[in-house]
Amino acid sequence: MDWRKTIHLLSLLILVLGTIFVIGSCDKAPQKGKRKVVFLTGTPSHGEGNHEWDKDAQILKECLEGAVDVEPLDIEIHYDGWPQNPASLDNADAIVFLTDGYKLHPLNEPDRMEKIRELARRGVGLAFLHYSVEPPEGKEADFIEWMGGCYERGYSQNPINPVAVSPVKNDHPITRGCGGYVLEDEWYFDIRLRPDDPRVVSLMTGKLPPRDPKDKVLAWATTRDDGGRGFGFSGGHYIRNWQVEPFRKLVLNAILWVAKAQVPPNGVSYVKPWRFVSIPDFVNVDLTYPQPGWEETLDYVLKAIKAENPEFVLVAGDLVMGRWPDKDSIKKYAEMYYPAWIKRMEDHGLKFYTAIGDHEIGDNPWRGEKADLVPTFKKQFQKYLKMPFNGPLHMKGTAFWFIHENALFVSVDVFETGEGPQGGIGPKVTGEQLEWFEQVLDENPGLEHVIVMGHTPILGPVAKESSSGLMLEGGQDSPLWQTLKKQGVDLYLCGEVHAITCTQTDGVLQIAHGGLFGYNPRVNYLVATVFADRIELTLKELEIVNSAERLWQEGNNRPHEKISIAEDVKRRGFVTVGTATLRTEGSHGVLTGATGYFEHKNTERTNP
Repeated sequence: MDWRKTIHLLSLLILVLGTIFVIGSCDKAPQKGKRKVVFLTGTPSHGEGNHEWDKDAQILKECLEGAVDVEPLDIEIHYDGWPQNPASLDNADAIVFLTDGYKLHPLNEPDRMEKIRELARRGVGLAFLHYSVEPPEGKEADFIEWMGGCYERGYSQNPINPVAVSPVKNDHPITRGCGGYVLEDEWYFDIRLRPDDPRVVSLMTGKLPPRDPKDKVLAWATTRDDGGRGFGFSGGHYIRNWQVEPFRKLVLNAILWVAKAQVPPNGVSYVKPWRFVSIPDFVNVDLTYPQPGWEETLDYVLKAIKAENPEFVLVAGDLVMGRWPDKDSIKKYAEMYYPAWIKRMEDHGLKFYTAIGDHEIGDNPWRGEKADLVPTFKKQFQKYLKMPFNGPLHMKGTAFWFIHENALFVSVDVFETGEGPQGGIGPKVTGEQLEWFEQVLDENPGLEHVIVMGHTPILGPVAKESSSGLMLEGGQDSPLWQTLKKQGVDLYLCGEVHAITCTQTDGVLQIAHGGLFGYNPRVNYLVATVFADRIELTLKELEIVNSAERLWQEGNNRPHEKISIAEDVKRRGFVTVGTATLRTEGSHGVLTGATGYFEHKNTERTNP
């Protein structure tokens, strides 16, 4: 055999085998798989809406799976505080505890505690939310090592308070895209943090306690010597708070961080489009429930609104006629007509927030002794409508605010004492209420959208129909409008005039709208669909027929006894009469794609 041929053949064989080996090695090289996050959820312990750990975990899982710019994760939820097969924790990158604490903590059992110690030594990330930050007795040192701090009995505190919270400006990945807000929760504070350790980082603080407010740490994180990461968060008592986008964003960021996944530059963004409906002056008449001659039409309207699938309905005042002449009649009729109004909304499955209108305080003007009745009127509104009781001291329940998802809503009470053209009550927002309003906006910078509701228009001219045309004193120069402009408010919703006019000035869009059942031939509502970066607006209108004699009301302002909808109109339903998109750009909204009433200002309708 020719040795040169043999060497050549061997060389070719080595080359082929080497190529196969290299290709095979590439095929079998370890691929970076999904990071695994495991939620351990305890048994719900505090009643509906509180400490519902399983539902909390489902919400967070949905947000992580639906968020944009987040790498896919392998997410598991194990109930009853521990997996049936503890080996499922072995390949976890992060474990998130949503459980009760102390004696009810799942780590009260020694074998479980040892398992987490073992995983921590291997660098597994650990996050503890709310009650789970309180360790089992004698395990404080472990918890402080794992997450940099913990709740300590006899030192830490856990009252329920509305608290102004703010992310710490330290460029930590967990605080990316996070802003401040005010929210009621069982915020644990005076957390026992590991002292003098630069690895322990404060992430969010809140002004506590209320009697002597100081910046108290409410969220914190650490990087351990074993390479693992830990996170603690003291909020989470109420399941409803996960509906607040900046509240959950910090926690979602933290879960990614402890799992050593990439936190997006603007944080975890997960805001599903959601809706609310505005229908001012509904119904501006003293009605029973059901009201003969009216109820079929009101039922049609409310079913149409319900079909829009709103989270809630905004009513910018004038729920009743309210021309009640003295204290006794105010109490008598409030007891009759407010519960009827509320029951109608509840029976249609509609959650509502209502501003106070001039008809809730007797109708304008307020001269002589009539102005003295206004506190009694307002007390009845507070009593029956039960709006959030967080307004200024003298207007609790008539001025208020709330947060939903990524939006702050503020309802102002535009009826303040002081002599003017309307007598002893004037349409304005000044003094203590204005200071409160500015404080609410200042303390909630983490919300993407700000919507303000008040009964009267501020900017004119506006169309009006069967209306006195009550306007806020000072108009564009009023302290309220100047504050809306300064604070970058997106939208001001109002009623009073029973017709539609859309006006954008100073970057703020005013929508005056609503109808008047029993008087006017048209009624309308606004649908607002809220996204992360915009609000899509649709105005819808319906023709109605007012007929028969006049329906009895206290006083001489009486609507028709019957309202109906023509069959062809009923088949067609509400007609879209205007659309627009309000985009958030910088500190103000920019209106785009305007059609109908949004494109053409309508000021033609006047009192018949």
